[in-house]
Amino acid sequence: MARCSRCGKDIGSVAQCPNCGYPPSQSVVGKSINKAAGVTGEVIEKSVEVAEKVVKETKPVFKRAIDMGKNGVSKAKRKTLEVANDLKEKGQ
Repeated sequence: MARCSRCGKDIGSVAQCPNCGYPPSQSVVGKSINKAAGVTGEVIEKSVEVAEKVVKETKPVFKRAIDMGKNGVSKAKRKTLEVANDLKEKGQ
């Protein structure tokens, strides 16, 4: 929020102070904060773009790994049932 350079009242983003007509203060701190906010916004945008690209590129890999995992679970389940049946038959 900008302040009047003469009376120090908050004037928002208007070009002149409604009280005295002076322009907003051009403090170095205010400019630095605005610049930092702009740069931060750009960094966040780039981060989102990179995250979307990573998800897009790795999706097939993870999908394949999940499919392989499902196949492995199915094989383990079948093998466990075979062993259980063998033990059951030997016990009878």
